[in-house]
Amino acid sequence: MQWSSEEKLMENLSKSVNGTIAFPESRDQRVFEGACYLAETAAMKHVFLFLEEDEFERQFDAWGHGKKSEFRKRVELVPKAFPKLSQETGKFLEERLRSKGKTIDHKVLESQANSSLFQAGVLLKQGAVDSVLAGSVFTTADVIKAGLTTVGLADGVKTLSGSFLLVHEAQPLRAMIYADCGVVIEPTVEQLVDIAFESVKTWKHIYGDKAEPYLAFLSFSSKGSAKHPHAQKVVDACAMFKEKFPDIPSDGELQFDAAIDHEIGMRKAPNSPVCGKANIFIFPDLGAGNIAYKITQRLGGYRAYGPILQGLAKPYSDLSRGASVKDIIVSSYINAVRSVS
Repeated sequence: MQWSSEEKLMENLSKSVNGTIAFPESRDQRVFEGACYLAETAAMKHVFLFLEEDEFERQFDAWGHGKKSEFRKRVELVPKAFPKLSQETGKFLEERLRSKGKTIDHKVLESQANSSLFQAGVLLKQGAVDSVLAGSVFTTADVIKAGLTTVGLADGVKTLSGSFLLVHEAQPLRAMIYADCGVVIEPTVEQLVDIAFESVKTWKHIYGDKAEPYLAFLSFSSKGSAKHPHAQKVVDACAMFKEKFPDIPSDGELQFDAAIDHEIGMRKAPNSPVCGKANIFIFPDLGAGNIAYKITQRLGGYRAYGPILQGLAKPYSDLSRGASVKDIIVSSYINAVRSVS
């Protein structure tokens, strides 16, 4: 499999982490192939597959690649490794409902206890695995529910969000994060600040000190060129972010061309600290973010990895249902590096 330099960086980072990852949708052939690649290349210490032994053998035969002996020792089959997982998941979920004083629907509880999504979340909560990746079969809503129910939000975090890492296919050193593209439909000022800070954390997980984050709060207006409550919300969010995180370069409200192009930015927002440098883009609402990442992906020559669910206590991340094997592998790398902090 051919990798860009950016993807190779993430692969090397994931190997240094030497983490473990669970795949609730192991019966999907794309997921199975991606998991086997991670095990074969030792990018992960262990991959956990929700398969019986005979299912693993059938899917391996269908894959028809690699020497099983080289990676089988790094593959754990969940039913065998955790024979009482269904019972443990049911007990965990029931205790959680009781602690919140909620009514228990035993049919729903049984369904969740037998769901690989919730079982994987319990393994993550217990520390048996370092991260979980799903979404090639289940919907984003399904993945979010399982993640929130099992691992929950990180301490001090109030907003769950979804970002995308976009890497240019021809120029792999050109990378960006777009947020929120998958969760919060109409974020408040406070939620935009939360989304922005979590996106910076995601950037730093991936790139560390190799590339400084530059944050742009986007709008249809640049520095008051239009007056509207929607633009003012972005102005207020940027002001709040700067007050809370003065050491992170940020600016807004900015139009996308002002944020991405230095010359245009200097005309529209003179002395901006991010114009022409921006690599993290915070969109005013989900519609703008979701549409923008798909246009960038389909027409701009970028590969899109995500949605990276931000704000959970541990990395339980999502995939597009149209994800390729390569998308699954790279998303696993991203999960690995996010699991160490």
